[in-house]
Amino acid sequence: MFNVNAPLWIGIIIGGVIGGFAELWGISNPETLIRLARWKDRLFIGCIAIGSAVGAVVLYGLYASGFAMHFGPKPVYVFGIMIGGLLFGSGMAVSGYVPGSEWMALGEGRRDVLYAIPGSLLGAAAWTLLYPTSVGQWLVNAGNFGNLIFTGPIEHIHPWMTFGVSILYAVALLLLAFFLPRYAGGRHSCFRERVKRKVDELDREYHVDTLSYLAEGGMPLDSHSWNGEIVNKDIPEHNFFSPPMLLVGVIIGVIVVLSIFLHQIFGESTTFSWLAGCLFLPHAIYSKQVFATIGWEPLSDIGTFLGAFISSIFFSRRFNAFRSVIPPSWRNRFGNRKSYRAIWTFSGAFIMLFGARMAGGCASGHILSGGIQMAVSAWVFTAAVLLAMLLTARFVYGSSSEKVMAK
Repeated sequence: MFNVNAPLWIGIIIGGVIGGFAELWGISNPETLIRLARWKDRLFIGCIAIGSAVGAVVLYGLYASGFAMHFGPKPVYVFGIMIGGLLFGSGMAVSGYVPGSEWMALGEGRRDVLYAIPGSLLGAAAWTLLYPTSVGQWLVNAGNFGNLIFTGPIEHIHPWMTFGVSILYAVALLLLAFFLPRYAGGRHSCFRERVKRKVDELDREYHVDTLSYLAEGGMPLDSHSWNGEIVNKDIPEHNFFSPPMLLVGVIIGVIVVLSIFLHQIFGESTTFSWLAGCLFLPHAIYSKQVFATIGWEPLSDIGTFLGAFISSIFFSRRFNAFRSVIPPSWRNRFGNRKSYRAIWTFSGAFIMLFGARMAGGCASGHILSGGIQMAVSAWVFTAAVLLAMLLTARFVYGSSSEKVMAK
């Protein structure tokens, strides 16, 4: 097989590309993930579905053709992944952040990420302390079925059979994106647009509101500039199969496959455990394991930060310069108290990262990279995250409006 082992600094480029595109689509804004948790805007679902569909076919097509891959599906230790996923989804719904989006938000100059990052570091440290205990060992060893993908253990897969399964897998994910409306109400999807060929009033309303919350605290943007049409027209697009949105999903999927081919999967929560070990717990058992196995995660996270920073300055023009901007969903429910938002951003990030390390991965390592590899653990984690985020968001935000100009 044709094998490549790229130097670690390549991780900066991988992270930079993903960070730049994700910032452009608004993933660095906590309101985007809060709206996902409230099931108001399924942008993240559509992008992940398209990226995973394309990525899986490319990954296993190349593998069957003789290209060696640095596979890294997470082991399926059911209890730890399920409980970790529940914690991850709950913390994400409150804070509006996942590990990768924290570095993007830092690049975008968001003030409340200054509370999220310390919370995440302490969440990683808490798992480091729990790991060697009897509870921690039970979580990662009980119900452990190994590194499974849809066709069996990753070490013993049949390349061409797995490629065939990846095609069916991709069709299922693309159908999800085709029939799932982006915005709440279920009135419009790519399928319904093909049938009715018109945009309804709900889509127009969400289009305007999405532009408004993404632009809060940002820099002036000339709508007639070279990037203005993309930012103002294509980003809030309701159709997951619009050319710009489809292109971004394809690029992210291919970039993750490139990462697996060159060195390792794309993941971002390990950096927090590495930092927690370096700063607080250098002699802990879990820290030593992280030190021994760490790859380019810290460098890819630096790339994610830089990609988001460059995108927010020169393309989306959403750089906040650390102004105080409270997400609309949060302020409509709890008001504009900055200290209250800071406390819960910190707490939510703590819970989210603690859950990520318990489960062995996060939105990038489990859901994106794992989804592209057709990992069983990715779908166990995703199911737990979806359940927890929906229930938590319902409890936290209730029926309050998510709109920038709430009535």
